[in-house]
Amino acid sequence: MEEYNIFSDIKVLIFDFDNTLVEFESNSKKALSAVAKDMYDYFNDIGSSPNLEKIQSTLFDISSKLDSEGIYDRNKWWEESLSLLGLKASKDQLYEWTSLYWSIASTNPPYRDSIELLEYLKEKKYRIVILTNSDGEGGNKKQRIEKSSLSKYFDAIIIAGENGIKPKPSLQAFVLACEQFNESPSSCLMVGDDPVKDCLGAKKAGLKSVLIDRDGKIKFAELYADYVVRNLTELEEFF
Repeated sequence: MEEYNIFSDIKVLIFDFDNTLVEFESNSKKALSAVAKDMYDYFNDIGSSPNLEKIQSTLFDISSKLDSEGIYDRNKWWEESLSLLGLKASKDQLYEWTSLYWSIASTNPPYRDSIELLEYLKEKKYRIVILTNSDGEGGNKKQRIEKSSLSKYFDAIIIAGENGIKPKPSLQAFVLACEQFNESPSSCLMVGDDPVKDCLGAKKAGLKSVLIDRDGKIKFAELYADYVVRNLTELEEFF
């Protein structure tokens, strides 16, 4: 008896970008540390007595909090962090830190399994989409996607949070991705690393979803998605 394929009706595959197709987290952490050090030097030079470890821990906490809330404008990350630290800087200075952050965080090498899977799907003539959230003011997600050399694999690139599209996990973003090809949500599959923004959001919009949990760190991962993988090439058996 032939084994049941839960993705047999899928015609469009939709991928998140950061930490799904390309490595983002490690360089983002390096960028946050660089901003923390620059903040320390800046306030030290103007006569404040900042604590580097406190600045760094605050930046990491606030960046995680605001990212989870869908706030991607790094200027706001710095502003809220400084507020908690009892410090203040001009808008121009905030922009300088955002530029410093992106000079480091925008280098995003593709995962090897990303290229392998995308080439496989392209050969099979599937429609492939990137659905990713905006980098916020001072960032440039479109430029980062082009820089990654992955854009050639995609039939559409949708940046939620820009051009009137609400960011994931808004249902609007997922439905729009399906409508690009006149397909119903049930014929579309979302693949991403965020259990809430990518997987739950997609399921609520009527799509199937796959959670990529590369390090096996997400608790109860199977509750968020139809399927969980550690490596993207695990999906080849379904298509």
